[in-house]
Amino acid sequence: MNSSFKKAQNIFLWAKKEIPNNCELEIYLSQGRSRSVIWSEEKLEELSQAEGGGVGIRVIFLSKKEPEFLSGQQGYAYTTADSKESIEKTTQRALEIAKSLPPDRFRRLPDITEGTSREEPSLDTTIFSCNISNLKDRLKHGEAYLLKQVPFLKSILRAGFSEGLSDVAIINSNGIERAFSGTYSGLGVSCLAEKEGERQEGGFGQTKIFQKDLDWDFIFKRAAERTLALLGGRPIPSGKIPVIFDPSVAAEFLSLISSAVLADSIQKGKSFFLNKMGENVASKMVKLVDDGTLTHGLATAPYDDEGFPTQRTVVVEDGTLKHFLYDTYTALKDGTRSTGNASRAGFKSSPSSGTSNFYLEPGPSLREAALKETKGLYLYDVMGLHMADPISGDFSVGAIGAWLENGEFKYGVRGITLAGNLIHLLKNIDRVCEDLTFFGSTGSPTFRVQEMVISGA
Repeated sequence: MNSSFKKAQNIFLWAKKEIPNNCELEIYLSQGRSRSVIWSEEKLEELSQAEGGGVGIRVIFLSKKEPEFLSGQQGYAYTTADSKESIEKTTQRALEIAKSLPPDRFRRLPDITEGTSREEPSLDTTIFSCNISNLKDRLKHGEAYLLKQVPFLKSILRAGFSEGLSDVAIINSNGIERAFSGTYSGLGVSCLAEKEGERQEGGFGQTKIFQKDLDWDFIFKRAAERTLALLGGRPIPSGKIPVIFDPSVAAEFLSLISSAVLADSIQKGKSFFLNKMGENVASKMVKLVDDGTLTHGLATAPYDDEGFPTQRTVVVEDGTLKHFLYDTYTALKDGTRSTGNASRAGFKSSPSSGTSNFYLEPGPSLREAALKETKGLYLYDVMGLHMADPISGDFSVGAIGAWLENGEFKYGVRGITLAGNLIHLLKNIDRVCEDLTFFGSTGSPTFRVQEMVISGA
């Protein structure tokens, strides 16, 4: 158990005295600390450290009459103070909110009998061990190396390192008592390149559970490579061409796709996967997985954000839609079992269905081979993907990339529009490479879409 658990036990006892017998109670306590160092254009720009947390209190009224089990009036309130007086007031506020809301018989808390206990994943014990002076030196060295070795690189606009530790404790009146912790370390680099009066900005970054897995040299070099590839950018002729997705932009598309497999989206009719369970929605090469137990995954935890055990769920297999992602509420609505996918933005919000580590499984193709056999667009980035239609899956985005021939990037590409449909995109994937890379908790290898519509020159 982490350091937050004993505090959560006391808070639960204080709150329990405030609620009536016909009411379920949940305490969600989160605490964390972090620090960051930002280096910009040969000088230290920012040094920050933070520590804080809070308590979320959820109550759900039970029905007073059988056979109806729950009236399901739910209230949620939070506080950043953990004194007895503050907890009592926050509990009363949650009760008042619950009384003002309509009943929903599917609202309930998970039970201790639902699922088995799990071991807490390993944490980075080296977190916060590197002194600030050393971190500044590493950022400074990375900048100096790129500026000396890489032609046309004018400056490092920003190089930032951050790390953090979080503790979570969840206790409810159905017997759940959970506590788990997580660590992260991240590095992001943005660059400015200039050639013949043309300037382009680009960058790259990654976040890992363990600081030792953060490859500083790779991140600095990849940031420079992505920036230089944009120089000489110009539109390409309109038409239908093959498009290779860099893992970073692929992860952006997968993040959008992941929202469509949440049970909450399906039940609200806000998903392009509605009424498609068991149907072919992707290429046979596509296997989409959500895995809360993934080794070294950024979103890996023994339990979800309402204390239910996490699991590995295959969402799409051999191109067929197999499963949606559930929390307790959405599972009860569909008469099924939670997949351990309750998620919160923090102690200020009640849980809803969300992803954990969501990714496209790597395939057999080598990235270098896929590049050599493709004449088309290598896609680095898109603008406007958040405007995609969640119901139809249609999208139209500005695109930035490079023209690819014979395994070489010939020139940068910009000033074009990439349009299509997300299911059509999934169905037309004809190469999935081996280089699975995570960006946050969403991961993808390089993959190729056989044909996409480009509007350009």
